[in-house]
Amino acid sequence: EDWWIEVDLGRVVSARKIEIHFAADSTPLEFFKILTSDGEPFFSNANSILPGTLRYNKRWRYSFNEAQVIEIDYELKPLKNIRIEADLATKNIRLSEVVVESIGDNLSLGIWGRGGSVEIISEATSKLGRTLIESKGISNTLVDGDITTYWGTVHRGGSGTQPEQQIGQFEIDLGALYWVDRVRMLGDDSGIAPGKGSGRNRSGVFNYLWYQFFVSDGSRAPDGSLSWELLGELPSDRRNLTKIRQFQELFPLRKVRHVRLIFPMSEGFEAFNGRIGTTAEWQVFGEGYPAEVRARSPIYDLGSIQHIAEIGWDIDAPPGSRVEIRSRTGNLLDNQYVFYDKNGKQVTERKYDKLIPSFRGAIDTIRTAGADWSNWSRAYETSGQVFLSPGPRLYVQLDIRFLSEDPFAAATLDEIVLEFDNPLAQETRAEVFPVEVAPGEMSQFTYYLRSEFVSSSRGFDQIQLASTAGASFRALRLAGEPIAPTVEETENGFKLFLSEPVRRSTLIEIDFESTLYLNQTRFEAFLFNSALSTTARQQVDPGDAEETIASDRIFVSLPTDGRLFADLLLSNRVLTPNGDGISDQLHIDLDLFKVLDPRPVIIGVYTLTGHRVALISDAATTAGHQTYQWDGRDRQGRTVAPGIYILRVTAEGDALTRSANRLISVAY
Repeated sequence: EDWWIEVDLGRVVSARKIEIHFAADSTPLEFFKILTSDGEPFFSNANSILPGTLRYNKRWRYSFNEAQVIEIDYELKPLKNIRIEADLATKNIRLSEVVVESIGDNLSLGIWGRGGSVEIISEATSKLGRTLIESKGISNTLVDGDITTYWGTVHRGGSGTQPEQQIGQFEIDLGALYWVDRVRMLGDDSGIAPGKGSGRNRSGVFNYLWYQFFVSDGSRAPDGSLSWELLGELPSDRRNLTKIRQFQELFPLRKVRHVRLIFPMSEGFEAFNGRIGTTAEWQVFGEGYPAEVRARSPIYDLGSIQHIAEIGWDIDAPPGSRVEIRSRTGNLLDNQYVFYDKNGKQVTERKYDKLIPSFRGAIDTIRTAGADWSNWSRAYETSGQVFLSPGPRLYVQLDIRFLSEDPFAAATLDEIVLEFDNPLAQETRAEVFPVEVAPGEMSQFTYYLRSEFVSSSRGFDQIQLASTAGASFRALRLAGEPIAPTVEETENGFKLFLSEPVRRSTLIEIDFESTLYLNQTRFEAFLFNSALSTTARQQVDPGDAEETIASDRIFVSLPTDGRLFADLLLSNRVLTPNGDGISDQLHIDLDLFKVLDPRPVIIGVYTLTGHRVALISDAATTAGHQTYQWDGRDRQGRTVAPGIYILRVTAEGDALTRSANRLISVAY
């Protein structure tokens, strides 16, 4: 006769609708009640929670029901538990479904497991110099799916004649980049005791007087901090303190990883003294697939020092989605240890050592990249591409990013294949000398390359030298003896073809020349074997190849002076735009230094009074030799008047700007 069913959703949800379905071939309950709860417990007379209790705070009673489906509009109220009580036992009753329609998946749940975090900062602008950062345990109450756990603080105000404005801040890292369009902040007081003798009165509880709501996709500002966008503001209104329990921000679908809320904890002399501010739960909702998901492979042990020739994959990427794969390699591993107590709870090593043996749990060993590992490579572009990370190496790791510009498009990765074999040389070391030269001048260099072999090494008979500055071959010596290789010029250097393969440990010296415009210009060497595929390319490692040379590096520096350009040359000082083919145009040449990313080079023509009559160029460019020309016309395309003018060249670098002036004449 005592018929009832309880459903626990496992976490609080913002429910739109509840549906109770009776089987179509059964009789529905006639007399029954539906009760719901957000998880609120009962409290004792001492205002402490009674464990295991549950207070149902909403109920619906049904009599003479004949409907097979019961629908309840829940209006996005918090819901965790549903109880169905039969008031009258009825034969042939079968309940087939209990359906709860919510907004969607709450992205704030489980953020710690995917690398996210919650940070609560209170009294952020206190005049007393306090900045209180709450513990992880307290911060977790905002995203634990339990509305009865909450963050609360005593809000203070000014005292005497000095009002004090205190600001609180919530910042949540979702752990990944999602398409988000809704954030809900639940300030329900279900976890707060009602107080002695006051029944259900919680008049001392309040929420936000006002707030500002920000989001970030993880982009960084110039100072390295997160770049935030203001998406919502709650105007200051004292009714916000007690009349509103659930706050919500709606906005167009966008990429979001971080959310931030800034709110007051005081208001001048009228402080919220002694009242407890309550935030029970944050809920974040969106649509579609994540905008970015990062996956990192375990560290793969190749078994022995191996050369990875190429990487391939099987990817299905519909329009609006893509996959980026990067790699890194190394020979050394570090071990990190994770300690647990007997209940499986992670503890610090210090606490673990203090536990008696019977209270100690397992110790996990995690292998991590050691000191000699390379940086992550740039993203691979095509399947079957030459492997980009240094080799040969013993270990390799992959980083995969799934990216979507369309929330409803997602790529899938079925497999990644690494092709590897014994290296051409077991070990290589290279260094270049000299290590510093003057910019913009042709300089002579020697590249020292030492290779070590074992019985399984396959040898090499081709050497490629490449640099962004280019290079011209001059001479080659093998074990100190000059040899004459076949030379092939390449786009950024040259390739040498040897008549015999190198299979024994030796020193190779390559003389070449190059003109440098960028600081720390690198010269990379690659080894090939003509009997193997061109993907069997082994990159040479930097290191001490020749003990008599003080270098150990493969990049060359420029002097640390303030110059951004030099060798400013004009084809002629007098411009005669008569159309006779003689001095009709002014050619301007200069060498631009140390500019890695495109920066403006502004070249203008000015009168002696400083009025600009012509802009020859303001285009952004990078380091290198630059050439410009001027035909003697102004901004309107008219020939300027005869006379003396100032030619001004201005180069803008990352941290400084440099200019130079020259006098020119126009005559016709």
